[in-house]
Amino acid sequence: MVPRPRNKSNKGLPQNLYMDDRRGTYRYRRPTDGKWFQFGTDRIKAVDAAKQLNLAFMQGADLVETVLGVTSESFAGFLDHYEATVLPPRELAKGTLQLYAVHFRRFRKAFEGKAVDQISIRMVAVMLDELTPRTANQCRALLIDIFNHAAAKGLCPDNPAASTINRIEKKQRKRHTVEGLKLIREKSPAWLRNAIDLALITAQRRTDILDMKFEDVREGFLYVIQQKTAKASDAAWIRFRVTPELQAVISRCRDNVASPYLVHRRPERLKQKQAQTKDHWTKIEERYLTRAFKAAREDA
Repeated sequence: MVPRPRNKSNKGLPQNLYMDDRRGTYRYRRPTDGKWFQFGTDRIKAVDAAKQLNLAFMQGADLVETVLGVTSESFAGFLDHYEATVLPPRELAKGTLQLYAVHFRRFRKAFEGKAVDQISIRMVAVMLDELTPRTANQCRALLIDIFNHAAAKGLCPDNPAASTINRIEKKQRKRHTVEGLKLIREKSPAWLRNAIDLALITAQRRTDILDMKFEDVREGFLYVIQQKTAKASDAAWIRFRVTPELQAVISRCRDNVASPYLVHRRPERLKQKQAQTKDHWTKIEERYLTRAFKAAREDA
């Protein structure tokens, strides 16, 4: 295969489609014999035609491979490679990896038995159409990255996911009013009131609120390491001056339950599975906090 000429104009074009800067037109190189065809000046039409041709030639190659006994790499196999090789260096958060695992199971089911180069735009679009806009956009972004890596290894001619359209997400979240939050706080248990107060004062994420420890309060400051950006930037290491208002909240966090965490609770019963995932039995899980806040909001 003739390598693509190093030209910025060719960036983002499908395989075998090139930009002729001298004429301002697009041209397609037939992969079977290297013959050139002029595709005019319309980029959208040229890209669409090139993708259709690439798919046709790829299907022809599939027939040849079948006769010769050559097999393309399966999507499931490449996904294993992506999980084991591509993701670890990125040092993604645990929550992100858990979300990816859910999407990966969805991909394996949708493209079961398919080779990487057999997955078409239509297949991807059909799968995405069955999902909610938010989930569809998450899956689309992840698939684009997966197919970019596959294309870089020559496993597919272009990126079928990139040709799909991002869905419009209707924002359902609304900001809490001061009065509304006061009502929620009144309906909350003591530990949740402490979490709400810490969030209002420090403006930190749920994860970082639940990770705050008494030992992090020293020399007049509360030190916080933001988990989401801890490995990406030094900006994740921040501190808050312990004002009288913040000190009052910290003092309220100290109760008759011995815990290293500011926000903590005595569970009604400690499940063995939960105990294995916690570094202390009083630590509150993110999902539990969310459910408790939702319950208090509904009661209010």
